Amino acid sequence: MKMSPACRRALLAGCLLGCIIRATLAQDMDAPAPVVLHLTLQDAKTLAVEHQVTVLAAREQAVETAAHAEETASRYRPAVDFKTFQVRQTENLKAMGLNLPGFPTMIGPFDTFDARVRFTQRVFDLARLRDIDASRYAVDAARLHADATAQQMAGAAALNYVESLRAQEAVKAAMSNFDLSQSLLMLARDQQSAGLATGVDVVRAQAVHARNTLMLRQARQVASEADTRLHRALGLPMDVPLILVDRLAYSNAPLPPLAPSIDQALHQRPELQALEEVVHQRDTERRATLAENYPAVSVMGDMGSSGVTPTHNDYRTYSFGVQMTMPLLEGGAISARQDAAASRMRQAELELRDTRQQVEEDVRLAYIALQTSLDQIATAETTLSLSDRLLDQSRDRFKQGVADNLELVDAQANLAGAQSAHIDALAAYAMAVINFELSEGRLQYVRP
Repeated sequence: MKMSPACRRALLAGCLLGCIIRATLAQDMDAPAPVVLHLTLQDAKTLAVEHQVTVLAAREQAVETAAHAEETASRYRPAVDFKTFQVRQTENLKAMGLNLPGFPTMIGPFDTFDARVRFTQRVFDLARLRDIDASRYAVDAARLHADATAQQMAGAAALNYVESLRAQEAVKAAMSNFDLSQSLLMLARDQQSAGLATGVDVVRAQAVHARNTLMLRQARQVASEADTRLHRALGLPMDVPLILVDRLAYSNAPLPPLAPSIDQALHQRPELQALEEVVHQRDTERRATLAENYPAVSVMGDMGSSGVTPTHNDYRTYSFGVQMTMPLLEGGAISARQDAAASRMRQAELELRDTRQQVEEDVRLAYIALQTSLDQIATAETTLSLSDRLLDQSRDRFKQGVADNLELVDAQANLAGAQSAHIDALAAYAMAVINFELSEGRLQYVRP
């Protein structure tokens, strides 16, 4: 079926109108551009502590431990409950061993009602008191463990921040080398036109420029990967743009003495403090199992109404008294619990001793890395300065036509390597500082 020109124009106009409407709606529905986040190193550590799931989970574990401690403490507090029932029943006297002449076998049905308030209170129970003390140590240990986790996550975020800075500086250096190789390629072509260079010089410059182009792409890829890892370390959505405010730098301040740093770490590292609390907890739990052999005293009482129904033959009744319990024969259960508690305490002591050695090792290794990074920076700065001078001299010799560009290409490669080494040295120093602060347990961040 053929379509008339008028119908064809109408159909085309309708399609065009539909496209305009869809484009307008798409513009109206576009989401606003994401807000760019300007981030300092201190901000990175704070964000990690606020948003990292590992830190949040450790804090929730501390809350859970505190709730368990409260539950343990409640066992030594007064307990009051209410109980009531209304029962209609029959009884078989012969089933109870009663076979009385003249009495029926079955009695009932009859009603029974009871409603009363009961009260209990432990007066002395040494095992439960020590359980309460142990639960308090557990709460302190859980909170210190959460602090240790926050320190580790803040340190990880700081290290990722420095790595992202290093990657960005590497992109800048790669871009500089790209521009330099491009200008040297133009120089080689100009020199060839002037008869001061050969085609080999141009090809060599082209090869260097192609290599620098590839290195620039690789540097951008590494920077993108580092940015992704930084987002993950901060617990931020991946599409939030970040601008890193700080720059790679170093301080000429003298290093602190090693011995005081080790002593500070042994007294300040939160994971060590947490393990010390765990040792106290295990020791208290061991003493609680020993106290299970002692008598426990409690008072109790109840008051309520008993009768046939709540309104028929109901009378107020009560009872109160003192109860003492003491184990006489437990089949070895108490002794087994004592052995298990003593073993748990020894395990905690072994872990504490091993962690002390680990802390000292951390400080010593971080101190060595900090010293080495300063030496690397000094060497890298000297190499960078010499490579820059060598490049200037090689460029002048090539311009004057007294040498080919092979020397210039080598000088450019040396400069690129020196720039990369300088960036790596600055990043290594920043990371060494972060690791040293972590090893001492003094990494600073804003607590939410």
